[in-house]
Amino acid sequence: MPHVLIVDADILVRAPLAEYLRQCGYLVIEANDSVEARTLISERPSAIDIVLADVAGEDRNGFALAKWIRERFPDIRVVLAGSIAGSVERAARLCEDGPAISKPYDHRAVLEQIQRLRATKNRDRS
Repeated sequence: MPHVLIVDADILVRAPLAEYLRQCGYLVIEANDSVEARTLISERPSAIDIVLADVAGEDRNGFALAKWIRERFPDIRVVLAGSIAGSVERAARLCEDGPAISKPYDHRAVLEQIQRLRATKNRDRS
């Protein structure tokens, strides 16, 4: 079963999305910020398939977290989310898997992005 790590300081945003993804069959781990996310990933990198990181959160380290993950854990896919000015352009340069997802989250759009990433990852392993 695929594991998704959601990194978002806003519990009112993170919790409903996490619940939706759980109902879709994903195992969801939640992190408040990039520090907590790095700890979770470092402790059990094989337990996380996809990271959804907020680039506009309180610590504003979503881009740095994505770069850190890609350098150390290339098998983990990253989806960036946020609404800060210019995030789509920066995310497109950083994220080869597509543009950032904007907030508030469209749960179906997030699910579709995760499914695309899983399909790409599965093809890469074949």
